[in-house]
Amino acid sequence: MDIARCAEDGQIYLAVTFAALPSLDLERMRQQLSCPECGGPAFFRKASRSGRAACFGARPHHPGCNLAAQDTERVIEGEGTDLDVLNNPAERIVIDLGFGGRSQEIHSDHNEAYGQTGRAYRYTGGNHRPDARMHRRLSSLLRTLIEAPYFSESQQLLEIPNQPEIRVCDFFVPLLEVNSSLQSKIRGWWGLVSDAKNGSDNSLWLNSGRKGTFSICLPTDMCALVLDRFRLEDNEQIAGAYVLAIADLRISANGKMYCVIESPNHIAIRLT
Repeated sequence: MDIARCAEDGQIYLAVTFAALPSLDLERMRQQLSCPECGGPAFFRKASRSGRAACFGARPHHPGCNLAAQDTERVIEGEGTDLDVLNNPAERIVIDLGFGGRSQEIHSDHNEAYGQTGRAYRYTGGNHRPDARMHRRLSSLLRTLIEAPYFSESQQLLEIPNQPEIRVCDFFVPLLEVNSSLQSKIRGWWGLVSDAKNGSDNSLWLNSGRKGTFSICLPTDMCALVLDRFRLEDNEQIAGAYVLAIADLRISANGKMYCVIESPNHIAIRLT
């Protein structure tokens, strides 16, 4: 997409013009972009070292938008991207956080400081569990959420290590719909990343939009592992990507909503 509208000044920018803005203005304004025709949330991606030109994109465009045809998706398949979760009769979906190994537990202690977590209670269940289960990785679930929006309304139950079971419709939350009522809740936060920035401690923050909206934090010691897993060379590749992260919602003293990833296995990134 060659053009996008910025909410800060209401102007429609060409990608080449936007790329020439002063760096501080660009970093602030890139979180306020939308498709000028349909109003769908948009992102800006700088020119790459490999020769790809600077561009805008929107994920998703609204139905019938004429600019949608300009956005072509280049997908990094990742792991486990089948869509049979839609047709499988299983009543429960077991989320595999171990990528074929021993599933990792998810912990949460909301009284601890950044980077320190404790254990949440373990779900023990009732006397009856249906035998029908299907195991799915985060990358598979992320693809399903993107390509089959009605999946997010499913009544299927999710089993997550060290957490109470929960229905699909209650677990997956779009990044732009995160609100403070979910504070301390562990959910599957997913959607489009507008940009990615390194913090002062070299943590990596994946932002969902303008200042004050929800962000996902990758602690410093996990950044290299995540970037390597998804074959990411720099932060610019993440702009416009889809992400699914499992973590608890935190709110800072100034009202910023965010989550901190406990393990590289708790996040999936789908590049476009």
